[in-house]
Amino acid sequence: MPGLEMTLLISKQRMVTKLSYAKVRLLGTGTSTGVPVIDCSCPTCTSTNPKDNRLRCAAYLEVDGTHILIDVGPDFRQQALRYAIPDIDAVLITHHHFDHVSGMDDLRPYLFKNRTSIPCHAVKGSADEVRSMFSYIFRDGTYPGVPRLRMHDVTGPFEVQSRSKEEAPVRVIPIPAVHGSLDVLGYRVGNFAYMTDVSEIPFASRSLLEGLEVLVLDGLRDKPHPMHLTIDQSIQLATEIGAKQTWFTHIAHDLTHSEIELRMPEGMAPAYDGLECTVSL
Repeated sequence: MPGLEMTLLISKQRMVTKLSYAKVRLLGTGTSTGVPVIDCSCPTCTSTNPKDNRLRCAAYLEVDGTHILIDVGPDFRQQALRYAIPDIDAVLITHHHFDHVSGMDDLRPYLFKNRTSIPCHAVKGSADEVRSMFSYIFRDGTYPGVPRLRMHDVTGPFEVQSRSKEEAPVRVIPIPAVHGSLDVLGYRVGNFAYMTDVSEIPFASRSLLEGLEVLVLDGLRDKPHPMHLTIDQSIQLATEIGAKQTWFTHIAHDLTHSEIELRMPEGMAPAYDGLECTVSL
């Protein structure tokens, strides 16, 4: 994505926002199957530690009254009920794989009281795939009760506006990355960045991750995978990026939470469903 990378590098000097804080909650931290995996009796899938129960990956940010969802997978309805998510003002899509976008229709209740459409943002390739997957929403729109969603191709930094329009816009910096052979996006809001489902973060993108308080980063397992970082690769990358705190996500069932936790350097840890943090902006 050379054009997007150039736009982002030019915009790097304007990353600081005047907003005061972001409250972050990780709604899910598991791989595409979720954990426990169906019909699996491994130590992780039979663990009694609640941190070994992982829904599919998603994150929720509340930034001075504006509500931002990162990815909307098959567990979104359960996540929204579990964590009492009051509203969604925008959806930031990392990529179009099933475990990250298949909950689109579950956004409907957020339009019952406020009919203002919800913008969805994705890199063009994934945006086109989601338009096709949910053509009754994005291309037809005539089905009664269809969610009022608008898809936007991400070409550089953008702003999210509360649908109530009572709060200041929130500046979002997309971070180009690679998921195997697929172009994907991470997202930075203030001093927080979210980078799930990555096998590589290009050098040009790493400068956009400087000065982070909190980084959420892919860390699938120990065995190499063509689409994801291993835990050791994630530790090395997190060390290079240098965030004050790094949480690893999209974790498979190969290792228990406790086993991963024991190997973590200072300032790094495996994430878990429901994890909350507050990040200054």
